[in-house]
Amino acid sequence: MRGTKSSVRVRSQDDGEAPQWHPDGAVTITARCYIDPSARCLAQGETVWIVADRPLRAWRVHPKVGRLLEALRMNPDVEHALRTVPGLRRELALELLERFADEGLVRLEWSVSEDVLPPVTVVIPVRNRPRQLQACLAALERLDYPHDRLEVLVVDDASTDETPERAAAWCGRLPLRVIRMPVRVGAAECRNQGAAAAQGEIVAFTDSDCLPHPYWLQALVVEFVRPSVAAVGGAVLPADEQSWLDRYEAVQSPLTHGPVPARVRPRGAVPYLATANVLMRRRVLLELGGFARIHPGEDVDLIWRLCEQGWRVLYRPNGVVYHDHRDRLWPFLRRRVAYATSEVVLVERHPAYRHVLTLPLALLMSVGWALASWRRGRWLPVFALLPILAELVSAMRSVRHAGAPIGTGRLLQGELRGTAAAVYWVGRTVSRYYSWAALITGALTRRRGVGQWLLALVVMSLTGTAVVDYVRKRPRLDLVRFVLAHILDDLANNAGLLAGCLRYRTVRPMLVALSFYRPRGAPRRERSR
Repeated sequence: MRGTKSSVRVRSQDDGEAPQWHPDGAVTITARCYIDPSARCLAQGETVWIVADRPLRAWRVHPKVGRLLEALRMNPDVEHALRTVPGLRRELALELLERFADEGLVRLEWSVSEDVLPPVTVVIPVRNRPRQLQACLAALERLDYPHDRLEVLVVDDASTDETPERAAAWCGRLPLRVIRMPVRVGAAECRNQGAAAAQGEIVAFTDSDCLPHPYWLQALVVEFVRPSVAAVGGAVLPADEQSWLDRYEAVQSPLTHGPVPARVRPRGAVPYLATANVLMRRRVLLELGGFARIHPGEDVDLIWRLCEQGWRVLYRPNGVVYHDHRDRLWPFLRRRVAYATSEVVLVERHPAYRHVLTLPLALLMSVGWALASWRRGRWLPVFALLPILAELVSAMRSVRHAGAPIGTGRLLQGELRGTAAAVYWVGRTVSRYYSWAALITGALTRRRGVGQWLLALVVMSLTGTAVVDYVRKRPRLDLVRFVLAHILDDLANNAGLLAGCLRYRTVRPMLVALSFYRPRGAPRRERSR
C-alpha cells in the first residue's frame, strides 16, 4: 500500500538553504510508520502511557500522541493518522516519531518520487583487484537508480596490474571515471580524493570486493529527506554461504549489524558503519575533513566524529551490499586481529567512547554471599536472595512513584531480562578483552584456587556467549562449528588488542569503564504541544 503524499519544505541544518538536489525546497514525501508489536498505549485518566518490552520501557505522553500511535497501528500512513488527531502539529508529531524510531518503538519508512532522487556518486577505492572490480561494476550496472543522476568513480591506488584498464573499459556502459593515484596512498585517502572529485550531493562508498544489491541506493538515499541526517548505512552480507565461515559471517561479521533498523551511536546497539556500505552528504564529509589516514578503523572514526557534531547517522538493513568475506581460516583470523588492532587507535582518538562493562551488582552480591556462606551454615545461603529482592523492590517503587501501569509480573520479566543481558556482556567483555591474560594467568597458577577460577571464567565466557549467540541469531550452521568460529573470533580479537597495545605502548583500550546495572528509573515524559 502507498501512503498519501504531502508537500514538506526541507531545509539544510546549518545554512537554511534547500538541498541542492531539489532547488525549490518542496520535496514530495511519503511516510509510513509501523509500531512495535510489543508496545501498548494504556490510559490513566488524562494521562496516556506507552509501554514496550525487550527492553522494558515506558513513556508518559499527551493523549493526542497516544491517539496518533493507535491510528498508526490501524493504518501506517502518517498523513492519514495525522488527520485523525486534530490539533496535533505536524512538525512536532514527526519529531516525536523520529525520536521513537531512535528508541526502537516505531519503524519509519520514507519514500520520494523518482523525479526528485538526488544525484549520487559511488566511490570505489581499489588496488590490484581486477577480477573483483569487474564483478562490482557489473553489479552497479544493475542498480535500480536513474543513470542520469548516477556517477561512478573508481579511485585506483597505484595498482601494478591491469586493474585501471579493466575499470576504464566500463566507461561506455556506466557513467564512470577512473582516478589514478601516482603513488600508493591507502584506502582512506582514495575515498577522500573520490569525494573531492564527486559531482553528486550524496557520496556512496563501497569496496571493490562488494556487490551492491540493485535496490541498494533506492533503499538508503531516501533517508536524506531529513536534513539532520548526514550518513546512512545498510547490511553487509556474504556474497555466498558455501563455506562454514561464510555462514558464520552472515550473522557475526563486524561489518553488519543485524536485521533491526537503528540510530548509530558510539555506545549503542549499532556503534558504527562500515565503508563497504555507507552513504554520506558530500558537503558534510568535506567540511569534516574526510577520512583520517588510518586503516582499518577510518570508517568508525568518521562516524563517531559525525555523531560528536550532532548529526544523525542511521542504520537501515534493507540497503544491502554483498561482500566477499575471507572464507579460509587464516585470512579470517588475520582480519579479525587487524580490526582489533585498530581499536587502540580509535580509543586514543576518542577516549570517551572506550568500552563500558555493565556489572549486575545485585546478582554479583548474591552469588558472592552464596559462595562465601555455603559451608558456614545451612540457612545462610538463603540470604543470598536479598540483594536481588531489594533490586526488584526498588524497581517497583520507582515505577509506582511515576504512576506507570506496569504490573509486577511484567516488571519482574523486564528485570530478569536486563540482568541476563548484563551477565552476557560481562562474559563477552572477558572473552574479547581479557581471555589471553586470564588463560595465561590461570595456567601459571592452576594449582591455586585463583588459577582454577580464572580458567573456569574464561571457558564459560568463551563457550557461553557463543551458545547464546547461536540461539539468538540462528545461523545456517551447526552448533559445534559456530562455537568454534566464535571462540577463535574472540581469541583473535583479544590477540589483536594486545598487539595494538604493545605497538602503541598504551593500556587504555584494556581499561574498560565500569557501570552497574540497576533498576530503571522513572519513565520518560514526551512533549506533545
